[in-house]
Amino acid sequence: MLPTYTRFLKTGIVDTPLIVDKRTGVLLYGYEAFQALDLLSAEKVPTFKVNLKEVEIKTLNRQLGNLSEEKLIQAGTKGPKLPPKSFSLLAEPVKISVPLGGLVAKKRKNRKALKVYSNTLELLYEGWPTPIVKLNSLSSATRSVWAKLECYNPFSNSVKDRIGWAMIKEAMEEGKLKKVLYEATSTNTGIALTSIANTLGVKTRLYIPKTIQKASDTYLEILSAEVVRLPVGLTVEAISQVEKEAKADKAAHLNQFENDANFKVHLKYTAKEIDEQLKSLGLKPACIIGGLGTSGHMSAISHYFKTKYGKGVKIVGVQPAQNEVIPGIRRIETGMKWLQNAQFDEVIDVKQSEAIEGAMKIARKEGLLIGLSSGAVVHAFQRIAEEKGVYCLVFPDSGYKYIEQFEKYLASVSPKN
Repeated sequence: MLPTYTRFLKTGIVDTPLIVDKRTGVLLYGYEAFQALDLLSAEKVPTFKVNLKEVEIKTLNRQLGNLSEEKLIQAGTKGPKLPPKSFSLLAEPVKISVPLGGLVAKKRKNRKALKVYSNTLELLYEGWPTPIVKLNSLSSATRSVWAKLECYNPFSNSVKDRIGWAMIKEAMEEGKLKKVLYEATSTNTGIALTSIANTLGVKTRLYIPKTIQKASDTYLEILSAEVVRLPVGLTVEAISQVEKEAKADKAAHLNQFENDANFKVHLKYTAKEIDEQLKSLGLKPACIIGGLGTSGHMSAISHYFKTKYGKGVKIVGVQPAQNEVIPGIRRIETGMKWLQNAQFDEVIDVKQSEAIEGAMKIARKEGLLIGLSSGAVVHAFQRIAEEKGVYCLVFPDSGYKYIEQFEKYLASVSPKN
């Protein structure tokens, strides 16, 4: 799917049509193109309708036996879906050249201008795009600095609401969501998943590293999550135990570190939002800076902007310095699935104290209490910023969950009596 998405975005041309059965509308050819166009927010897709009875089918997956017309229609209408590349149509390939711009929605539908929503889930996805705001304290006559405020997502007040919604939505569509959901989290994903699961009557058990602030337990218990503290330093180190226990208990494990819904939701929404928001001001970013956790949002942002603008946009990742803990981000060498889809021009190490100082700078200059990973992004910006250019800083969450870290830091720098 990603190569097709990349080709469509880079060329601005859709060269692959969808072929569907005339009678049932079942998709027979072009599934990757369909996925790519969905990620590109296309309202329309170029489609050819055929009579399946008049088309010869070649089975590519021997385990499925001979795929008849009836089997294809059954899989397409009632399920289960056939695995990718299970069959092909023995017909002349159709070549098209359709401008992507004519297919993509100019304005997102169902925008709630008066902010009235029929349920709390709408409060999330109908509330997008999250705001982007100019940080005047970091800007100058020749440099403009913009912050993407993911704290405006309603459940965890963080970027993780996006992946929580996307993973649960996909699991529901595939029939994989169960009555109980297990997940390893450093806080925000757990809050997002539990909040959304609560609206669906699904219980959650969350596994949290010992290094994470104690306040997280309270937040999660208020939401009715079962909290399990593990003697590990990083969330990713808990995955094998979570997977084992989920299988034993027949619970769902969505696994934010491996679930492609994480990457795709940022490719479809977050990255495009930044582009459209800055474009509405007549701007193109010279540099985008963001923290690396699961790598989902920054890998998607990197892929989108590098595909569309090439070297014209610099992408900078931020990670904790060696032996430092900054909630929500981690070092690249711990393993990040979607980095293979990304190009980072630079990755900057930041200490926890520097992240706190970055967050405090924004609080005291702009009035926004941002989280520690956001503060790390601010520090990274200060380290590499040039006098000219348009910068976008991705702020994943607010600072209210990190009172323990702020309190400890302030005590360490306060004058002793």
